[in-house]
Amino acid sequence: MARTEIPHGRPRNRPWRISLALILLSAGAFLPPPLPALEYEKGFFAASLNGAIEVRGVIPFNRETPREDPSVLVTLEPRADFGEHVSFYGVFRGGYEGSHLSPENDGLLIRFDEVYPSKDRYVEIAEAYLSLYLSELDLRIGIQKFAWGTLDQFNPTDNLNPWDLRHPFTTDSLERKIGVPAVRALFGSSFDSVLVEAIWMPFYVPFRMPDPGDRWYPPLFDAVTSYPTPDFGLPFELPRIDIVQVNTEPDLPSRTFENSDFGIRLSRTIGNADIGVSYFYGYDRMPVFGVDGIIVSDLTFIPPNLDLTYLMNLRPQLHRVQVFGLDMAMSRGAFTFRAEGAFTKDRHINVGLEAIPNIAEGFEFPDLSDIDFSVHPNGVTASFPFSPQIAFPKNLLSIGGGADYQWGAHLFTLQMIGNSILNYEGEPLIYKEFELLMILGVNSRFLEDTLLVEGGLLLNPMSDFWMVSLEPRYLITDAWTVGTRLLVLDGDRETYLGQYARNDEISFFVRFSY
Repeated sequence: MARTEIPHGRPRNRPWRISLALILLSAGAFLPPPLPALEYEKGFFAASLNGAIEVRGVIPFNRETPREDPSVLVTLEPRADFGEHVSFYGVFRGGYEGSHLSPENDGLLIRFDEVYPSKDRYVEIAEAYLSLYLSELDLRIGIQKFAWGTLDQFNPTDNLNPWDLRHPFTTDSLERKIGVPAVRALFGSSFDSVLVEAIWMPFYVPFRMPDPGDRWYPPLFDAVTSYPTPDFGLPFELPRIDIVQVNTEPDLPSRTFENSDFGIRLSRTIGNADIGVSYFYGYDRMPVFGVDGIIVSDLTFIPPNLDLTYLMNLRPQLHRVQVFGLDMAMSRGAFTFRAEGAFTKDRHINVGLEAIPNIAEGFEFPDLSDIDFSVHPNGVTASFPFSPQIAFPKNLLSIGGGADYQWGAHLFTLQMIGNSILNYEGEPLIYKEFELLMILGVNSRFLEDTLLVEGGLLLNPMSDFWMVSLEPRYLITDAWTVGTRLLVLDGDRETYLGQYARNDEISFFVRFSY
């Protein structure tokens, strides 16, 4: 699905929709009591249906960023047990997504081949799988999410599910994951034995991105509209080159066994420590893009004029990687200690905006045989391909550790993660040679567990980036919840995290669960 135009971010002023969301958010205390979950049981068969309806409104602090309409999310969570050995579990979502500026709405269902699921009305199969339980084997088949590693939010060893980056900072790590079709087998059941978890994913499912121009679209991947033409030593000055960007869906690999992905993890409990070793071989789940395009030179004779245009196609790139991982977790009193590390081979990393001058200076005219000429009544047009390298394969070492402390109804978390590019050669990448992330978190309960407060601080001192989030939620009843979320970011806008520094916001939501 090609993008022929890039809608640039622009403020949207729809105060009536924000007002409607605020009215709904304050109505929870006056609504009727909750509906019971649907349940059915007969013989060896038992089934239930739970779910939730949530309305959320977002107010950005910066008027220059695109605004969002209120969103509505409906979740259905069916379960079924077919005796003691077979069960089904699913999570189905749908609703209205208010963050898209120019949705295309090519069907309601979010498919497994879309990087840009441009829909404001959608249906999504988040999870849906059958489980078979035997004495030494748990077998699971269907659309699944996995959780490898022991850290929160950023897990070096967790590489099985691609990420949904349409709201990268406003959803938790589980919601960011995209469920993938897979077969998962867990061998072993005794406490002192080695558990073997083997996962096979028959075909690649790509990550998801917001549409160009949407509020959370990465500015680093939004090309400038024009750029000075390099000096080639000509006796005259060339005009600026206009850049027309098109975002295109990737060319997905064929669904063959050779293109499938595989992961295996061995874990064992020794004393009060859980230790795991993992390996993944398959397509990289992290987003990376390549560029292919055509430079068009249009010369008219009367009046004399030269136009230069670069028709640039930004396309997701797919590369296979290997990830070797190690993780552990142990408890001691009120403390829980966690650590994990991973070596990733051949992960491609994009360059940043500061690389544009280097790309321009490295331009060379092609051979005449590679130039297409066409003559029109008032001039001539010449075109030739130009596909600069904007992503480089790198080997990464990621190591992280953290500790949790439980104090009554309060949980405090500290984590630090270091990422090092082992074969860095001075390329202007969106990541530095060494990155350090520090995460401070708190999760507290008040008023007999009716008021829940989650807060966090994310620091990257290498890029002067920091992010603060605060989310209080109040349980009006067992079913009705209202809350708000504050998000403030700042940092170097030429880096992967700091590029979102203008997206400070506050959101309000009301949720009905059954």
